[in-house]
Formats: sequence, C-alpha cells, structure tokens
Amino acid sequence: MARSPARSLRRWWLARLPASAEHLLTHRNLYLLPTRSGAMLGLTLLLLLVGSINYQLNLGYLLTFMIAGSLFAGMHLGHANLRGIRLHASVTGDAFAGQACPARVHLQAPGRRTRWALALRWDRPGAQPVTTDLPGGERVSVTLPLVFATRGRHALPALGIETRYPLGAMRIWSWWRPAGTVCVYPAKHVGYAVQWFALAALLLGLYVWFQFLSPRRRA
Repeated sequence: MARSPARSLRRWWLARLPASAEHLLTHRNLYLLPTRSGAMLGLTLLLLLVGSINYQLNLGYLLTFMIAGSLFAGMHLGHANLRGIRLHASVTGDAFAGQACPARVHLQAPGRRTRWALALRWDRPGAQPVTTDLPGGERVSVTLPLVFATRGRHALPALGIETRYPLGAMRIWSWWRPAGTVCVYPAKHVGYAVQWFALAALLLGLYVWFQFLSPRRRA
C-alpha cells in the first residue's frame, strides 16, 4: 500500500529526532494548529467581523472579539496543559510477533494543577490513542498496546502526545523517540516449543523407566 505524502513527510521528520530516555515537554517541542472545528470557527469569526464592519454593529464587534478572546485563552490553556510534563517509556516481559507487548508510558507533571485530556499513541499503522488525565504532582502509568509484525530486536517507535483541551478548537502536540529496544520472539513457534518439550519429557520418562525402574522391579 502506498504511503500518503503527509505520512512519508512525518516519518522522515521523526527519523531525524534524537532518541532520548526521557522527554520533557517545553515550548521548544510543542506544536499548535487549529482543528477542523477551530478552522470553521475562525472562518465564522471572520464573517462576523466583516458583517459588523459593513453594518456598523457594536454588538457584532462585542460578540466577535469575545469569541476570539476565548479562542486565544483556550490556546494558552491548552499549551500550558502539556508544558512541563515529563514522559518515560518502558517495556516489561516478553514480546511475541503479532501480539501486543506490555509497553507502559509513565507521565509526571510538576505543581498541583491537573492536566486534562492527554491522548497518547505510537507511530504505528492502526495504533489507537489512549486518553488519560494527569493529577498535579503525581505519576501516572498508561499501558499502550504495541504490536510488532516480525521477530527480532526492534527500536521503540515514536510516541505522540496531544491535547485539545479546553475548547477542542486547537490541537497541541509533541512527538518523542524513546531510546530503547524490544526483543520480539516468534509467536508461531511457541506451540511447537511446548510440543517438543512435552515430547522430550515423555522420552526422558520412558528412558528412566526402562533403564532404572523396570530392572529394579524385576530384580
């Protein structure tokens, strides 16, 4: 399946991000763009402003600038909702090809302010975001399903975190490349391994019986 230009550009950009054990969200790595609803709201405000100028409507000016002020305040709150969060990823246990491995992302934020509606997801095809809230001064661990199609040692994929808090008109996000690898075992051979171990145990039991136990009983 051919990749879209946007996805190819994102993969090219993510490949050039430096891998790190932790990721601290600051104004240097946070990005902001309007959502579709935010763009439609901006267009509506522009039409309201043009109509208010054309008809000299003072209440139209008031409504336009009140909504615009709310948008700018929401943009500031959304940016502050992510700024200062520290992320750390870990994988515990065994991982098998084609099965979800136990990957966890740990989040911690300074202060007492709660961070709302945080969505995390891996940069993998078909990955679903997981949404959580982060109470101020606490550490929250989120389990994100991570599936590898092939066996071998794989680097952890890029991790994205975003929020649309509080109005849903702005999307604030950041990407991070965790410095870590996952050893993926071939899942389809697990059943065969169990069968071979069972057969080996049976042969060992027969050997012990005929070589040691059966001669003693005859004697």
